[in-house]
Amino acid sequence: MPTTFGYKSPDLRSNRHQNFQKRSSKSFEKMNSYIVIALSAVFLALAVASPVELNEDQKALAKQHGEQCAAELKLTEEEVAKVKAKDFKNPTENIKCFANCFFEKVGTLKDGELQEDVVLEKLGSFIGEEKTKEALAKCRSIKGENKCETAVKLHACFEEFKPVKA
Repeated sequence: MPTTFGYKSPDLRSNRHQNFQKRSSKSFEKMNSYIVIALSAVFLALAVASPVELNEDQKALAKQHGEQCAAELKLTEEEVAKVKAKDFKNPTENIKCFANCFFEKVGTLKDGELQEDVVLEKLGSFIGEEKTKEALAKCRSIKGENKCETAVKLHACFEEFKPVKA
């Protein structure tokens, strides 16, 4: 025990408190690991399940962007499940902002504004330049009340132009 002016002072952290802290820290780390693994699976599934074929680097980048956005926005388990199921009907504000975050990281949106050159480059390589221009013509004027709502509305518009797997 430490001494103060010749007297023994009690240790402020008892062994019991230290053990509790170690157990709490370990269970928090374990829970955090499970959440990260679950989110990784969700965003990999989203990238793989898309009718647009992504290469391995694109899948990894989509997964990374999805994980970052989910963590930044602190998506609930229910919201993660809706995103995984591609259920964007009646989205929460968090899900709307997830769409905005993801599109900003990809580069197709910047401050709520559609980046047409980036859309043409990225989407054009998947669905063709003409179909992408057709999508842009229909979707470019879409605006929501805020950038999160704009993102989810644009997502719905561009979904109409995705190729359907045979």
